[in-house]
Order: sequence, then structure tokens, then C-alpha cells
Amino acid sequence: MLCSAAVSLLAAGGSRALTHRAVDRAAGVPLGSTSNLFRTRQALVSAVVDFLVQADHRGLAHLQGRPGTAEDLARALARFVSAAGTTGREHARARQALLVHTSGHPSSAAALAEGRSGLIAWGTDALRSVGATRPEEKSALVVGMVDGMISATVFLDLPVGESALASAIMAIITDP
Repeated sequence: MLCSAAVSLLAAGGSRALTHRAVDRAAGVPLGSTSNLFRTRQALVSAVVDFLVQADHRGLAHLQGRPGTAEDLARALARFVSAAGTTGREHARARQALLVHTSGHPSSAAALAEGRSGLIAWGTDALRSVGATRPEEKSALVVGMVDGMISATVFLDLPVGESALASAIMAIITDP
């Protein structure tokens, strides 16, 4: 509940809107509740990053445990980007606010880098399961592409052509 409130604050007002008191108010909990659980701003930022990474994993959970095909993986990732432009807008805006915040806060940058590493590791496993060569390298490319497309969709209102995006992801997956 606290992290969800924090995401809403970040999405609406940027990193300056993220304070312990503001989270308490937004979550409708007694003042001091957030600072009791997350003693520092950094602890709060880290918790929000973890919350967003877990949300991404839930969004892709239907792919875990099933090898599927490269085409299945590419289409699912394209659908994930498309969903981020609609139902996932708030999370994308919160991520962007955290990215801006990290420029002056190395410890926050480390939390985001760790979250990204987790997504790349997930992608590496998914690519390996569909027989892709160089899965670590390709996962970093695909994660970067997905991030960029989500940003373009959410912040520039560019439509996602799911089939075109799936084709681009397939090109990366099947490159020798």
C-alpha cells in the first residue's frame, strides 16, 4: 500500500513529491508510518524500485516456466510495451521520475541499476529458453528497446505497433 502510494506521488509530481509524509497522506495511514518502515529517503526509494521491478515481473509472469518459442516471447514483450502505454502509464512515469532523481543520488542509481540487472537476468533466462545465441547481450538490447518504447509511448504518445515491435525483437533474438 505504501509503495503503491509512493508510485502515484512520483508519477504525478516527480521525485520532489516523494516524502515520507506525502506517502503517509496518500496511503491514508497515520503520519510516521512510512518513516517507521523506511527510515531514510534512500530506503523508501529502494522499496519503490523493488515494487516496480516486481510489477514488471508480474507483467511478464505468464512467460516464466514455459519455454515457448522466440515468436511467443517477442509477441509477449510487444504486448507488455503496449500495456505500459495504457494501464502501466503510472508505473512508467514513476520510473522516469526515479531516473531523474538518480542523477544527483548515486545510491538511488545503484538501486535502479540493480533492478535493471534483475530484468536483464530474467530476459537472459527467457532468451536462453528459446535457444537464442548470446542471451546476455541480447537481453540487454531487448530491455533497452522495451524501455525506450515504453518511454516513447507514455511520454510522447507514440502508438506502439505491436507487430512491428515484435518483429524488431525477433530480429534481435534470431540474430546469430
